[in-house]
Amino acid sequence: MLVRAMEAPRMRHRALLPAFFAAAALLASCSSKNDNPMVTPPVDEHPAPTPMVRVIGTPRVKVLFQGNLTEPPDSLVPNGSFSVVVYDSIGRRTFLNEVRLGGVVMHEEVDGLGSPARYLLDATEIPNLHVGDSLRFEVIDGGIYTPPFAYELLPSYLELPPAGTVVHETQDLVIPWHGAVERVLVTITDIQAKRIRFNFQVENFTGETKLFIPARDLKGLTTGEILVGTDVLDTELIGAGGANLQSLSTETRQNRSWTLAP
Repeated sequence: MLVRAMEAPRMRHRALLPAFFAAAALLASCSSKNDNPMVTPPVDEHPAPTPMVRVIGTPRVKVLFQGNLTEPPDSLVPNGSFSVVVYDSIGRRTFLNEVRLGGVVMHEEVDGLGSPARYLLDATEIPNLHVGDSLRFEVIDGGIYTPPFAYELLPSYLELPPAGTVVHETQDLVIPWHGAVERVLVTITDIQAKRIRFNFQVENFTGETKLFIPARDLKGLTTGEILVGTDVLDTELIGAGGANLQSLSTETRQNRSWTLAP
């Protein structure tokens, strides 16, 4: 009796072995690289924002860059201007041998005493410039003490539908933006001069990428033509070249005429 009792578990183990190997073979076939389905990674709705400025080289001067672009309602060609002030190592305004923006040589402007004041360039002087385009500010020839360097700039902007777009007061409106914005201002005005305004003052490290306008806000406007105006500001301070704190800011304005329908 004792021998039979000891043999019974052994027989059960033998009976389980074929099932175990069958299951292992099934798992091995499921894990085969040829049989794995392609899985698309989820889309990150809050990606890290793209910085406005990328430094190329090591600036040995201090740069104060200011730019503004305005896109009128009836054209995608913006107007505006760019201003650059360059300071030397002891804080004096100076000119370098060759400074370009968007591949165009910037104009030197002097003060009343004939001393360097700033560089200027009109937006219309840069060929094929549109809101959303990147810009390259570069010192081609800085003389003996300033080696060449550059800034790649990508001003932030809102992705607006074209003029004539019909939006509905019963539907939410979502307007994406691009870049690491610091301030977003959107104003929508109807034909009776009633308006709604959205003003965000942010340090955008979270990756927020859009403005949400609920339908209940649009419902308060009169149907018909509506004017949409935006203002997006970027400002960055960059410690480059020791104590030379670089300051760069761009402001982008856009205007559209849409139709608000029921």
